[in-house]
Amino acid sequence: MFLLLILAIGFYLYKTGDLQKLTSNRQNQYRHDLSAARRVIDVRYASGKISAEEYMNLKNIL
Repeated sequence: MFLLLILAIGFYLYKTGDLQKLTSNRQNQYRHDLSAARRVIDVRYASGKISAEEYMNLKNIL
């Protein structure tokens, strides 16, 4: 019964378009966090806190 309720709510959100809005908000938040991490790595490299090799390794991970 609980599964049926979850499916009904999911179908309703899909039909109204709210499901796409929710998923796009989560993707935008992930992209924002990733760009913030890249900025921190760039600042640390520019200030000389990490070496060029470590900088490249961190950039490749992201």
